[in-house]
Amino acid sequence: MNRKILRGAAVGTAAGIVIAVLAALHVFDHLEWKSWDLRLRLLSDADRASKDIVGIEIDQYSLDLYAGEQGLPWPWPRQMYAALVDFLRTGGAAAVFFDLIFSEGSGYGDEDDASLAAAMAESENVFLPLFMSGGEPAPYLSEREGELRALDLGSRIPRRALVPEATAVVLPIEPLARAAAGLGNVQFRPDGDAIYRRIPLAGRFGDIVLPSLPLRLADFLMGGVDLSRIPLDRSGCLILKYHGPSGTYRKYSAAAVINSQALMEEGKPPQIDPREFAGKTVVVGTTAAGLFDFRPGPFGAVTHGMDILATAADNLVRGDFVRFPPAWVSFMTIIAFALVAGIGTSLIVKIVWAGLFFPVALALPGLAAAAAFRSGWWMEAAAPSAAVIIAFLSAALLNYGIEGRQRRFIKSAFRYYLSPDVIDRVIRDPSLLALGGERREITAFFSDVAGFTSIAEKLSPDELVALLNAYLSEMTDIILAEGGTLDKYEGDAIIAFWNAPLDQPDHALRACRAAGECQRRLAEIRPEFKARFGCDVAMRIGLNSGPAVVGNMGSRNRFDYTAMGDTMNLASRLEGVCKHYGVPILAGEETVRPAGAGYLFREIDQIRVIGKSVPVRIFEPLGEPGRLSPDTAARSAAYAAALADYRARRFESALEGFLGLEGDPAAAVFAARCRALLNDPPSGDWDGVFVLKEK
Repeated sequence: MNRKILRGAAVGTAAGIVIAVLAALHVFDHLEWKSWDLRLRLLSDADRASKDIVGIEIDQYSLDLYAGEQGLPWPWPRQMYAALVDFLRTGGAAAVFFDLIFSEGSGYGDEDDASLAAAMAESENVFLPLFMSGGEPAPYLSEREGELRALDLGSRIPRRALVPEATAVVLPIEPLARAAAGLGNVQFRPDGDAIYRRIPLAGRFGDIVLPSLPLRLADFLMGGVDLSRIPLDRSGCLILKYHGPSGTYRKYSAAAVINSQALMEEGKPPQIDPREFAGKTVVVGTTAAGLFDFRPGPFGAVTHGMDILATAADNLVRGDFVRFPPAWVSFMTIIAFALVAGIGTSLIVKIVWAGLFFPVALALPGLAAAAAFRSGWWMEAAAPSAAVIIAFLSAALLNYGIEGRQRRFIKSAFRYYLSPDVIDRVIRDPSLLALGGERREITAFFSDVAGFTSIAEKLSPDELVALLNAYLSEMTDIILAEGGTLDKYEGDAIIAFWNAPLDQPDHALRACRAAGECQRRLAEIRPEFKARFGCDVAMRIGLNSGPAVVGNMGSRNRFDYTAMGDTMNLASRLEGVCKHYGVPILAGEETVRPAGAGYLFREIDQIRVIGKSVPVRIFEPLGEPGRLSPDTAARSAAYAAALADYRARRFESALEGFLGLEGDPAAAVFAARCRALLNDPPSGDWDGVFVLKEK
C-alpha cells in the first residue's frame, strides 16, 4: 500500500511540475479562457449587475426614424446629442459618457458643435472618449499637450499595471474636450482568441499616462479611486466581471429619449419620464448593425462596445472585481490535483474502478473553479485538469507495466494453487506473498488413493493418467472452492492447506467441509470410474491444524509456495492411520477445537505415532450439524460410550458396545483389542494410548 502511495505521489508530482511549467509558458491559455467563458455563461447572475448603470442606444430604429421622417442621415447633427444631454440633466443623471469619438467638427457647422458643448458644460458630468493607437500622431497634438497632461495619472497607476504604449492619440475637437468633465481611453485589445475579457487601466503616450474612460468615470463618481486596491491579472489588466450578455444593463432607444426632450420643450408629456435617469450613470453608444460597434465577448460573438464599457464602470464603481490567486497557489493547486489523480489511480486495481475514478478526478478542478468563481476568484481549471489527465494516464500506464506484470505473474504462478477469489485478493495486496516464508497457523490436508499401487498395475499408463487427471481435477476444484491453497500433487496424493497466503479464521472448518465434500463427490463418480477404468477408487484424508512455515521456498530461479512443519507431517501420518481404523477421514484434535460447533466429529482413539512422545487424540469428521442422519448420530454416541468403557478398563462392557456396532471398522479394531486385553490384562500404568508401530 505504502509503495503504491509513494509511486502515485511521485507520478502526480512529476505530472504537476510538467503541467505547471507548460502553464507558465501559456500553453493552456486558450483552454483556460474558454473555461472561464463557460463559467460566466453557466454561473453569472444578471441580477447582480448594477441597476444604476443604463444605456442609451443609437439603434437601427433610431437611425431609420430620423433618416426617414426628418431626413437626418448618420452621422447625426450634434444638436441631437445636446438634446439628449439636456434631457439627462433634467432627469438628474449622475454621469454621462459617450462611446462615440467626436474627433472632427460637425458637418452641420460650428454652431452645431457649440450647441453640444454648451449642453455638456451646463451638465458638468459628461465624459468623452479619446482613442490611443499606434499610428502617426496628429499634427495638432503638440498644441494640445496641455490638455493631455491635465489627464496624466502620473504615479497613481500601480507599478504592475499594464500600460500599453501608444504613438498617437485621437482627441475630441477642442470645444467638446473643453466642455467635457473628463476624457478617457476606449481602445482595448482582446485576448489571443479575439475575445474581450480585460482592459488596461491606462495607456502611455510619451511620458503621459492617460486613464481609461471607465477609470476616469469611477474617479468622478467616487471622488477618487484607490488604484492600488484594484486587483489586476498577471498581465496587469483588470478582468471584466460580466454579469450577463448584451442587454444585461437596461437600454433606452436614443430616438425615444431625444423625442422626449422635444416633447418637453413643446410643453407636452415626454415619451420617457426623465426621472427614470435620476442618479444613474448613462452610457451612450451604438447598437445598430451598420455602425459596427460590436465585439466578441464571453457570451457570444456580438457584445456591444457600450456594454463592455458599462461592465468596466460597474466593476470599478462597486469594487466588484475578479481576483487571481497568487502564482504559488496556482502551482500548488496543479500539484494537489495531480497528486490526487496519481495516488488514486495507483491504488486502483480493477479497470472498471479506474474508469469510474477518472471522471470524478477530472471533475474536481472544474468544481473547485466553479466554487472559486462564486467567491469572485478566477481559479485556473485547464492546467489542473491537464495535470489530472497526465497523472491519471501516467499512473495507469505504470500500473499496467508494474502491477499488471505482477498480476500476470501471480495469476500464472498461482492459478493451479489458489481459487480465483483468493488470487484476486493476493493481487490487491501482493505483500501477502512473503518471500522466504512466515510462521502461520494453518490446517493441512493430505489425501491418498487407497490401493493405488494395485490400481496402477491393472491400468495402462494412458488409462492411469486419465484416471488421475479426472480424479485430481474433481478433488482440486472442491479444495479451491473452499479457499484452500493447493500445495502440490505427489502421484495420487493431494497436499493442500488453508489460512495462507490469506487470513482465514475458519480455516479448520473449511478444511473439514472440503474433506467431506471430496468423499461425497468421489462416492458419486465412483461408479463412473468403475465403468471406465474397471476399478474402485477410494481415498483417505488426514487433517491437522497447527503452526507451520508457509511461503515461497526453493532456489532463486525455481520455487514453490508450500508449507512445512510438524503440522504437515502429522496430517500426513493421520492419512495413513485412516487405513488402520478403516475410516475415510481422520483429523487431529487441534483441528476439532477451532472447527467448533460448525462440524460434528466422533473421537476414534488416542494414539502415539512413531517418532512422537506426546499422544494425539484423533477424530473422524462426520458432517455439518443438521445434516447428520439419526442412525449415524446414535452409532456415534454408542461408539463414544464403548470408548469410555475401554479407557476405564471395563473391557467386557466395551467389547459388548463395540460388537454392537456391526459394520464399523473402527469398532471392530477396538473389539479385537478388548479381546486381547481380556486375555492378557494390561499393567497398572496402562493409559489407553495406542502406539502405532508403522507409518
